[in-house]
Amino acid sequence: MTPEFQEPLLDNLDDINSKDIVSRYIKFAPVYNHSVKQWGYKTPQLAAQYLKQYLPSTASNILDAGCGTGLVGNELAKLGYTEIIGIDISLEMLALAKETAQYKKLEQHDLTKIPYPFPDNSFAAITSIGVLSLIKDPLPVFSEFHRLLQPNGYMIFTQRENLYTQYDYQKVLEQLEAKELIKLIMMSEPTNYLPNRKNYSERKLLTFIYKVLK
Repeated sequence: MTPEFQEPLLDNLDDINSKDIVSRYIKFAPVYNHSVKQWGYKTPQLAAQYLKQYLPSTASNILDAGCGTGLVGNELAKLGYTEIIGIDISLEMLALAKETAQYKKLEQHDLTKIPYPFPDNSFAAITSIGVLSLIKDPLPVFSEFHRLLQPNGYMIFTQRENLYTQYDYQKVLEQLEAKELIKLIMMSEPTNYLPNRKNYSERKLLTFIYKVLK
C-alpha cells in the first residue's frame, strides 16, 4: 500500500528557501498523487472548470506555473486544451508530469527566479494551483504573470486563507489593480480543500481569477 505524505503544510515561509522546497518534494513526489487523492483534493478539477468559463478556445496557450505532477494539465486536457506548457522547481514532480503526456513542453524553473524563460505576451492564461502557498513574496510572481499574459488573458491561482493574510496578498493585488494592470473577476469563498486529511478540516483555500487589462 502506498503511504500518504505525513509532513504538515508549511504555515511560516519566513525561513524557507528554494533548496528547502526542492528537498521537500523529493520526498513528496513519489506519494503525491496518492496522497492528494486520499485527502479528497479536487482543486485542479475546479480550477480547470473555472478557466473554461472564461477561456473557451481550447487552442489557447496556457502556462501551468508550478505544474507539479500534472494534475491541472490532466484536467485541462479533459476539457480539450492542447497547448499547455508546464514549469516547476522539482525535477521529480516534472518527471511525473511528463508521464501524463498532456504538456507541449515541461521545464524546470523556480517561480521565485525572475524572469521566466518565455517572451512577453506568450500566454492566454496562467494557472498556478496549490503553488503560491510556498511563496512569501507574491509581487514579483504576479508581475511576471502579467508580463507573460496577453491583454485580456487570465491568471487563475489559489492561496491558503491564512497565508493570503499573513503575506499581504490582498495588498499586492490591489496595488496591481490600482495601476489598472489587472482586474478581479472571481474570488471564491474559503473552501475546505483537504476534506479527508486528518486534522485539516479547518484549513481553507481561496481561488482567484484575474483578467489582464493591459
